[in-house]
Amino acid sequence: MDHFIPAVVQEEEERHKIQESYSADGDEGIESQEDDIEDLEGHDNLIGTQRVQQVRNIERLKRQQKRASKRKYLESVTPRLEILQNMPFFIPFATRVQIFRQFVLLDQIRRRHTADPELWRFTMMDAHPMGRHKAKVRRESIFEDAFDQYYSLGDGLKEPIQISFVDKFDTVEEGIDGGGVTKEFLTTVTNEAFNSMNGLDLFVENDHHLLYPNPTALDERKELLRQAGEREGSPFYNESTRDLLQRFEFIGRIIGKCLYESILVDIHFAPFFLLKWALTGGSTSASRESNYRANLNDLRDLDEALYQGLLQLKNYPGNVENMGLTFEVTDTLFPSDRPSSYHPSQSPIQRTRELRPDGSNIPVTNSNRPIYIANMAKHRLSVQPLAQTDAFLKGLGTIISPSWLSMFNQHELQTLVSGTDSAPDMADLRRHTLYGGLYVIGDDGLEHPTIQLFWNTVLSFDDADKMRLLKFVTSTPRAPLLGFGNLNPRFSIRDGGNDQARLPTTSTCVNLLKLPVYQDEAVLRERLLYSINAGAGFNLS
Repeated sequence: MDHFIPAVVQEEEERHKIQESYSADGDEGIESQEDDIEDLEGHDNLIGTQRVQQVRNIERLKRQQKRASKRKYLESVTPRLEILQNMPFFIPFATRVQIFRQFVLLDQIRRRHTADPELWRFTMMDAHPMGRHKAKVRRESIFEDAFDQYYSLGDGLKEPIQISFVDKFDTVEEGIDGGGVTKEFLTTVTNEAFNSMNGLDLFVENDHHLLYPNPTALDERKELLRQAGEREGSPFYNESTRDLLQRFEFIGRIIGKCLYESILVDIHFAPFFLLKWALTGGSTSASRESNYRANLNDLRDLDEALYQGLLQLKNYPGNVENMGLTFEVTDTLFPSDRPSSYHPSQSPIQRTRELRPDGSNIPVTNSNRPIYIANMAKHRLSVQPLAQTDAFLKGLGTIISPSWLSMFNQHELQTLVSGTDSAPDMADLRRHTLYGGLYVIGDDGLEHPTIQLFWNTVLSFDDADKMRLLKFVTSTPRAPLLGFGNLNPRFSIRDGGNDQARLPTTSTCVNLLKLPVYQDEAVLRERLLYSINAGAGFNLS
């Protein structure tokens, strides 16, 4: 595998150059537009003579053959990429992660002419101010401020960003980023975006607290507009629904930015939703769930009660017609500016839809119940959340090429987002920890006595406490996929004063533990365990 990774990276660069040359020729866009026009006209549209129609069909066939020829050529010059896209699981997961990181590095160098974000910032500031990459955000409304100031960036969000936080007193927290403020910004935005108690209501949890796009969000927005007297299709109506979908798109970009910058976030998605990431495919954007097919098993991750009900229907030994079911589905909406959990007394609105044409008049029978179950799964998993999911995938694909994501299955994608589930390797963490203040290692190469006490204590922790320590310092309990040498920023420890009664504190934005200079291992253990289990002592330097 030592030679496989650089060879794949070279093929990715070659593929990019070839596709750029195709785009420069202008053929791809023109051909696609012409095909779309012909699709809209249809074969029954009697435009021109039969001879003209014949010529147009021949031209269309030629374009299709030309595209097929280009695809074949790409496949011939990128055989290893073909393996990754079509048979990725022949390659070990760790190798695919390294390839993914190399693809990102290649893209960064291509866009910035450097992989060093600070050098890029310096170059940009030397040429002209950071402009759109610089933003001021309030801590109490970080998602809205981030959306307002960064949505227009598009794929420019790939570049380093410069954040200034403003507290409730309107005080700007100035400082050099160094990767820390960016990490804090991204983790805070994701926490707010996926928190069901903040009023956004964009994502919801299943019974296992796994997240997926709120399937009723768009319908609830439309119902709210109708109740306000807005006519469907009016400028304000269209702008309001577009604004909602842009928020889903922005969340997709933020998750993509975390992947792009190797920043782990403690967010967990439902497997059926992650499967849509892996099956989207394509090489530039993720605008459609092209290969995802809804099924009864995936429905379990969405709605356990519905899954069990349909499973009973599937195996019911009696006459299904006695249940009085038809090919219809009833959606429950809570049209409100706040999530329904804030309105336990609010009366829901029921909306009934047909699962197939004239479905209200088609009874579910023993013979057609498999079709009914398939239609129900398709509605809940694909049709109802389609616009929201498409918007999220479009945003994700703006930052991370879907062809890169297709190297992983849904469980591996979750690991990419939040890190490995295994207990942190403390020996690896120790090897890659940086020290500051009194704890800087001197010329003798020996660790400070308090640092030695710290590692003796940490190595004796059980797995749960090791993960709590990691979450206390880095905001996520999971280790980086390729080891702590890839943690960004690096895990660091500096002295936090000589007061033996003081608790350890952290600056999670820079993965920094501020550890008082304890003299006794028992005291250190007691103070550290208290902090990591209670979440005490957090502050921001």
